[in-house]
Amino acid sequence: MAVDDALAEALNLAARSSGAARGLVSGAATALAGVEMLLMAWLALTGRPRAALRMLGGVCLVYAASEVLGAVWPRRRPFAQLSNVEALTPHDEERSFPSRHVASGLAMAAIAHAAHPQLGTLMSWVAWMLGISRVAAGLHYPTDVLAGAALGRTIGRLLCG
Repeated sequence: MAVDDALAEALNLAARSSGAARGLVSGAATALAGVEMLLMAWLALTGRPRAALRMLGGVCLVYAASEVLGAVWPRRRPFAQLSNVEALTPHDEERSFPSRHVASGLAMAAIAHAAHPQLGTLMSWVAWMLGISRVAAGLHYPTDVLAGAALGRTIGRLLCG
């Protein structure tokens, strides 16, 4: 898909424009998933352990569904497919579609929102920033992120309680 390739290349080029941009994107592409996990732990420690357990269940479902979708629609990562894209963080070349990180983050955000609306909103923002950073880091195409978002929101809404 030409638009998908062009957006992946443009974001990756922008991320490689300076050492600071490269460092910021690389750090965000790896660290923001940990931020999501810390926010989930905070939710559990502030009296909402059932919501945190549902979030863990959502992540498990996301991983299972992502493996199935990745097998049905195999896609290599942009840095492995596009000559103008460089991986800004080490990663294997296989299974770009859908973005598990975004799917997990948005599933957790939907579940968190039911228990603590402000935290759910914050987690949604973190998940979207993670997705953008992973496109800029050369690890995903924009459509990988959008598919992960749809998967995560669907699973999150199914598990809201």
